[in-house]
Amino acid sequence: MITNADITVFNRRYDAEERTERFYPSRIKGVSFYKRRGTSVRNQELSSADVFTVRIPIDADMDGKTYIEAKAYEALSDEEIAGYWTLQTGALIVKGLVDGDEPIPEVVLEQTYSDVIRIVNFTDNTDRATDASKHWRVGGV
Repeated sequence: MITNADITVFNRRYDAEERTERFYPSRIKGVSFYKRRGTSVRNQELSSADVFTVRIPIDADMDGKTYIEAKAYEALSDEEIAGYWTLQTGALIVKGLVDGDEPIPEVVLEQTYSDVIRIVNFTDNTDRATDASKHWRVGGV
């Protein structure tokens, strides 16, 4: 797989004390990042938006973190999540490496970075094919 970018995945967690969602960063180096302009027609109106496809190879540099399923990630304590990352609908991706490990509110991410991608679907392709082609495929807008 040809890689052309680094990303930061921001996993979503609900903060009951603050009654808001926080987004926790995980830096991943060496992914395939593709952006295209998508269009759709609804009620005879044409709309367009950027559509993103990110492929994360199983052997990408995950900054020392381990991938786990979303349900397992949700069950971790705030202290335990430091060693893990996941893919979940509604999580955010920023192209490039974002410094720091503190959670960031969504509004701050959107004000700071030009391409903030919301994950709308993902596929785990890590259990089939050859080691060179095993990856997670992420679709977002």
